[in-house]
Amino acid sequence: MGSLTMDMPFRVYLDSPFRKGFGDFFLPLRVPEDELRGLTIGEALARNGIEERLREDTLEGIDDALERDLSSFGHVVEHNEASRYLSYEVPGEKAKVLILPGGGYEYVAGFVEGYPIAREFNRLGYSAYVLNYSVGENARFPRPLFDVAGSVADIIPPGSRRYVLLGFSAGGHLASYFCTREAQSMTAMVARPGALLLGYPVITMREATHGGSRLRVLGEEMSEARMDMLSVERHIDRGYPPTYCWCGEHDDCVPSKNSHVLEMALEQNHVEHEFFYGDFAKHGLGDGHGSPMEGWIAHASALLDRWLDEYFY
Repeated sequence: MGSLTMDMPFRVYLDSPFRKGFGDFFLPLRVPEDELRGLTIGEALARNGIEERLREDTLEGIDDALERDLSSFGHVVEHNEASRYLSYEVPGEKAKVLILPGGGYEYVAGFVEGYPIAREFNRLGYSAYVLNYSVGENARFPRPLFDVAGSVADIIPPGSRRYVLLGFSAGGHLASYFCTREAQSMTAMVARPGALLLGYPVITMREATHGGSRLRVLGEEMSEARMDMLSVERHIDRGYPPTYCWCGEHDDCVPSKNSHVLEMALEQNHVEHEFFYGDFAKHGLGDGHGSPMEGWIAHASALLDRWLDEYFY
């Protein structure tokens, strides 16, 4: 097909077999399809609410998806009316990985931070699942939190911690908050993961936050109490899972201070962790291919191999 460009017709994507099989999962349309059919890809992404900064990533994801065999995308499992997940299971798994892509709680960036990550973890011996959690008008907490809890309950035996939670950006906020004692009090039947992996996460709802994420999870009512309630760094305890986190020190979307405040909280509570701050600004690197973070999944896998016996049961 050749590379797609922003001035190509969006109907190329809409009429593709991929769109019919998996399109709703990777690029949910928030406006009627017929309003997008006559637009270019660039116009359609803008009309669909994709921020300009993320359009190139989304275009690359569409381009990549259209070139792939549909069988490489696993299968969709319905969870509830607002959320579902893609399942990529492998025999003889080391453990399971539940992946929460980013997207500012406005959409789920599965193209960049979902299925490519799942396939890589499959190669490393992990079954993987990509959760399409509640976003947009459904993003108000605690609904996304219950999506995670329900999905974990679907795939993990009761009380087991033999799984990894992996979150990017806004999905990193959801993943890291799920591991707090407050979230556990709301989802008491679901155990915390054996380990937590984070890429350029949103952590705090205070000054250094990502504004769009905060608006969607809190709404207009942004009292100090509500911001503190969903600021992960304020709710770390010694039972928090071992954590690996990476981001660009100059991240142009989610300030690296988010990762720094989490690291400090983990240190104060003597939670095992490893953090990496790269000298770059780009957000949304996903699997890191072709970027300064290429190879981060292999590094995380080596950490998981070390943590499996001690923290997973």
